[in-house]
Amino acid sequence: MNTPGSDTPEPADGDGFTGAARPGRRRRRATLVLVAVTTAFLLVLGIVAVVIVRAEGTTDPLDAKGPGLAHVTMRTRGDCRFEPDRGGMVAHFDVRTSDAGQFTVTLSAVTDEGVDDLDKATTEHAVRVTVPFYGGRARKQFDVVVPLTEAEHEQGYRQCRYDIYGAG
Repeated sequence: MNTPGSDTPEPADGDGFTGAARPGRRRRRATLVLVAVTTAFLLVLGIVAVVIVRAEGTTDPLDAKGPGLAHVTMRTRGDCRFEPDRGGMVAHFDVRTSDAGQFTVTLSAVTDEGVDDLDKATTEHAVRVTVPFYGGRARKQFDVVVPLTEAEHEQGYRQCRYDIYGAG
C-alpha cells in the first residue's frame, strides 16, 4: 500500500490498468459501442424509409390506375380474321415502347356497319386486353381472340374494330 507521500506507484493489475482507472475506460468503451450500434440502426432505418417512400411513389403497370404509355408504336399483322380452330376473330398485335405503363386495347368483332358507326357496334363480341410495360426498350407481340361462333361469323361479324387506351 502506498502512503500519501510515497513516490512509488500502486502496482498495476494483470491487464495494466490501475484499480481506479478501469471502470472509467470500460464505461467509455461501452458508450462508444452503444453510439456506434445506435448510429448503424438509425442509418438502416433511414434507408428502409427511403425505399418505402420511393416504392409508394411508383405505380405498378398492372394496377387498375396504372399509367398509360406516352410513346408507343403499334402494328397489326394482317387483317383480323375468323379462325374457327382458335374460337373466333383473331388479331395479332406488335407493340413497342420505352415507357413504363400499360397498353390496353379493346378488340370487337363487328358487322360492316359497326366498323365506323359506334351505335352499330356491340359489346357482346368484344375483348379488352391490358399489357404491362415496365420501362426500358420493350417489344411485345400477342394475339387477341374475340369469341365468335361460326354461325355469328356467317351472320356478318367479319371485321374487327380496335379501340386503344393508354397510348398517346
